[in-house]
Amino acid sequence: FMAIDRENNFDFLRLVFSCAVIVSHSFPLTNNNEILSVLSNNQIDFGALAVDIFFIISGYLIFNSLKYSHSYVNYIWKRCLRIFPALFVMLIISLGIILIVSTNQKTFMQRDFLTYLPNNLSLYRAQFVVNGVFKNNPYPNAINGSLWTLCYEFSMYIFLLFFFPIRNRKKVCLILLTVFFILFYTGNFVHMKLLNRWISMLGLGSTDMYKLAPFFIAGSILSLFNLKVINTQLVKIVLFCLLILALIFNVYVYVAHLLMPLLIVLIGISFDKYTNSVTHTLGDLSYGIYIYGFIIQQTLMNYFILNTYELMLYSLISTLIIAYFSWHYVEKTSLKFKNQF
Repeated sequence: FMAIDRENNFDFLRLVFSCAVIVSHSFPLTNNNEILSVLSNNQIDFGALAVDIFFIISGYLIFNSLKYSHSYVNYIWKRCLRIFPALFVMLIISLGIILIVSTNQKTFMQRDFLTYLPNNLSLYRAQFVVNGVFKNNPYPNAINGSLWTLCYEFSMYIFLLFFFPIRNRKKVCLILLTVFFILFYTGNFVHMKLLNRWISMLGLGSTDMYKLAPFFIAGSILSLFNLKVINTQLVKIVLFCLLILALIFNVYVYVAHLLMPLLIVLIGISFDKYTNSVTHTLGDLSYGIYIYGFIIQQTLMNYFILNTYELMLYSLISTLIIAYFSWHYVEKTSLKFKNQF
């Protein structure tokens, strides 16, 4: 196992791609086609690319976290502190927004209003609609479409728990992770009845799990290697060019899980003083941007007639401000308790 150098680009990558989610959502929320989706012949869009990259980075960082966790409880506790406090605060604020924008007089008595907080806090019963909310928006009814990924992310945290007893046995971890990578990667192209049944028992979609799990597992596999020996500009340029060629030749779906994780982790473990100074100054805003972005965009569209680029600009500015407060007053504060168990 390689200890993670604290001077890295992972926070900056997450900041950039959480903003890319807002850029991506600005198109459908104003009733337009997403630009990268059009350019890539529907192979990828900025939002999907960002989520894939989040899973790669999570796989890499969380497997390292597993190694340094001193118990099962300590590992899960740290994961919960990272997700739930900020999510809870965001959902409470969302309830206030729902009451304000709803066209129904007695929204607070509706069953779907009362279930909105517990369902979304559970991660596995994500609820996107409350009757009477955002129903006249160009993209109607959806309150916070970004929340769908959280149950997949948390499921991968649980998956890594099985590696806890063997977390210091590098070769065993490598073999098992590779087997699971092949299994999930194959699931993208081959119907697996047994695996589908297990995935659906968790309330997850097999298509999304087959797409996201290999990215997370690939990140975990890469955490087992000392990648500094191959971390050159040439290697990164070659990987990037291969991904572009894959898009041009319409084979991106076959190679993304094989090439993207290495490219992202190599960029992540690099050090750049300028990108580092951005995240050192602002903090780790990515999670706040991700969970607040969609509802802020829908709220803006509820009150104003905005085109795609106006929505992009106004929502990026307002979400960055809210994410700043979320990090410094909720997330960072919560993480002070990570060694309680």
